[in-house]
Amino acid sequence: MTLENRIQSLIAQNEALGKFVSCTQLSGAGSSRQYFRVTTTTGSYIACNGTNIDENKAFLYFANHFKQAHLPVPRIFAQEKPEPWLYIIEDFGDTDLLTYKQNCNEKQVETLYQQALTDLQKFQIQGTNDLDYSRCFNRSQFDEVAIKWDFYYFKYYYLKLTPLECSDQQLENDCNTLINFLLRAPRSYCMYRDFQARNILVHENSLRYIDFQGAMQGALQYDVVSLLYQAKANLSAAQRERLLSFYIEQLPRSTYTSTCEFRELYEGFIFIRILQTLGAYGYRGFIQRKQHFIESIAPALENLKLQSEKMNMLISIPYLNSCIQQLPVLTIC
Repeated sequence: MTLENRIQSLIAQNEALGKFVSCTQLSGAGSSRQYFRVTTTTGSYIACNGTNIDENKAFLYFANHFKQAHLPVPRIFAQEKPEPWLYIIEDFGDTDLLTYKQNCNEKQVETLYQQALTDLQKFQIQGTNDLDYSRCFNRSQFDEVAIKWDFYYFKYYYLKLTPLECSDQQLENDCNTLINFLLRAPRSYCMYRDFQARNILVHENSLRYIDFQGAMQGALQYDVVSLLYQAKANLSAAQRERLLSFYIEQLPRSTYTSTCEFRELYEGFIFIRILQTLGAYGYRGFIQRKQHFIESIAPALENLKLQSEKMNMLISIPYLNSCIQQLPVLTIC
């Protein structure tokens, strides 16, 4: 059976979706998942053809869980059974926050980001209620193992792709120092994992959220960093500070011991997130030759070098900091 026939079959399983008219494949991003806009006699929907069953199951579980918590995520209309290779979800359009903000002034951008941060706290705090973390994809908690995975993503998909020669043992020593620092943060919250502007859609004057299949239990700071330090978002230091202050002011006081400690740990999560994203840009851009990831390398590396110097004043990571300061921008000839 062809993919289009499978989509038609799923549409037919739910009478409320109407009758199939057509489907058009949408451009992908970083993953191997295929997305299609499906037009029917009642409207349009998104069909997702995923190649990783465990990842698909995680997405479907989190989508239903977050929807029950009244969070703005897509509704699931149909899925293949028993193995959900293909599923049909609500269509929130094509305009993500990163694109939308290009036509907004600074005040409008900050208002949108404040709304995103307000919604984020709902995912993090309300979203964790009755959440079964055994249903997570890859890892159930952002613990020592998950942090090492992020560090190794940077090490093997960026650092090792450059001509720079480094000592694996000294890198490991500094990585362990970083892990011990990050593990000071409470990790009892729902961590969205990839809370960045490309995964936030502007639909009917509201924000909608997608690509949360990597969610796990973790610290509050990580998702805030993911949004405010997205390389291509180009938020100024002043904007980031105002938005961070807004986020902290909205938090229930029971979620952190002191603003000072929250901010200090926040610096560490900036560091590990930029390391991880630079590894992703190296893999998706330099290895897989995906252009928008290549374009993100230079600003991400600049952010990393600045943050590495800050971290070296908070914890002792001299060797890692030295390596980062010498890193070149990976380019494709």
